[in-house]
Amino acid sequence: MPLVSVVIPLFQKIRHIKVALAAAYRSCLLAGASFELVVVDDGSTDGSGDAVLDWAASDPARARAIRLIRQANRGAAAARNTGWAAARGEAILFLDADDTWADHHVAEILGLMAEFPAAALYADAWQEISPDRNSKQHDFGIGSDRRGPLDCFFEAMSSGPMIVTSSTAGTWKSCLIKTRGFPEGVKHGEDKVGWGRLALLGDVVWSPRIGAVWDKSADNRSDRAEGCPPRTAWRDFLVAAQVDKSLSGMTRQNLEIAVAVENACLSGQIVLFDKGTPARFVGRDKGMDPLAA
Repeated sequence: MPLVSVVIPLFQKIRHIKVALAAAYRSCLLAGASFELVVVDDGSTDGSGDAVLDWAASDPARARAIRLIRQANRGAAAARNTGWAAARGEAILFLDADDTWADHHVAEILGLMAEFPAAALYADAWQEISPDRNSKQHDFGIGSDRRGPLDCFFEAMSSGPMIVTSSTAGTWKSCLIKTRGFPEGVKHGEDKVGWGRLALLGDVVWSPRIGAVWDKSADNRSDRAEGCPPRTAWRDFLVAAQVDKSLSGMTRQNLEIAVAVENACLSGQIVLFDKGTPARFVGRDKGMDPLAA
């Protein structure tokens, strides 16, 4: 079993970080893994970093597992990049500081990694805690009903909620070295670009078993920021990815459809994706920029 490094970017999450740490620690223990929890405090001013040390100080075993890295505020992408680059483990699992894992999550991801070791990205399903504190489960995209490699990650992303998130993803450090991780300076969608880079590198392996809880009621969420610009990073990545002449015909077609879907989303034509969405965009003008219309 590989050494596991859990990378947790942290910024202004003092109310949540101890719960996230406890969930990660327990899931790693139950999986029987050798592990470290790499927390990157990205310039928090609310005492979040000190809360990590306080959690670790209560138990020598916790203290041995924790690695706290402090840096000036540079954003979530930079914090994740700092974390995986510093990680000692070969297997990298990501968790946001305001989310939690099910007890079986680490075992589930490590099982996928053992079964499909040549893949580049691994994830399991997640459920949501809405801003009004209600629990919500999702119907994910095409291919999400079965365990194993997705036929096409980009098709899955265009036909349902995000099939890989920053609290469900696992990968190999060697893969992150090749893809360079996450695009720094991008405030919204940097995680999706990171997963897309890995998906172009190799297979994406999925489990429909719910392994994480995405808490959208948490403090200081970037997806609730007011006045933020249109979130074009994912669309722009999809466009740029098509330059690769080695892409298979299926991947290229799904990238083209994904661009059309994103353009429609950015222009307000659609709000939610479902399994029928990609078929509605076959043959659409993938080069149209709805923001300029």
